[in-house]
Amino acid sequence: MTTIYLHGFLSSPRSVKGRMLAAAHERRRAAFLAPDLNIGPAQAASLLLQLTEGIPARSLAVVGSSLGGFYAAWLAEKRGCRAVLLNPAVRPWEFVKDYMGEQPTVAGDRTVNVTPDFVRQLRELDVPEMTRPERYLVLLSTADETLDWREADAKYREATRVLIPGGDHRISAFADYCEAVTDFCCGGPAAA
Repeated sequence: MTTIYLHGFLSSPRSVKGRMLAAAHERRRAAFLAPDLNIGPAQAASLLLQLTEGIPARSLAVVGSSLGGFYAAWLAEKRGCRAVLLNPAVRPWEFVKDYMGEQPTVAGDRTVNVTPDFVRQLRELDVPEMTRPERYLVLLSTADETLDWREADAKYREATRVLIPGGDHRISAFADYCEAVTDFCCGGPAAA
């Protein structure tokens, strides 16, 4: 099994969720990748297709947070693999319009240039519907301060959804869900 973690807008592959998932996959001896997606959407899509080339759909899972959730839905439809969406962005082109120009990443080590073309590229990656909802697990925080969780709840209504009452955008209580996410990615609980 190979799992790819896709971080959110201006975040990092070394985010708390990324590190937790990496450790959980390491304990299972499952392959885990976390690319840096602080690049344009078209570049991100190309990178993800390259990273997953040759990996059978049954052996691939993708986990995405926020903008990474948007990318994860796109990749799951392209590759036919499982996907876990963590407070996924539904229409990120609307959100990023407030961030035009050079934007520093959360870690402060790079910048991302958000342009009208960046916005257009996001629109081109939109997946209107899931072809197989059973391949999806969606975690939604009901007190998400960044995105309206109801939009994702409506879009992914046919998928398995877990509502986190009062949870925030970054899912501060992710430790409570990490093993379930890893189980979903790896096809079941770890052997005792």
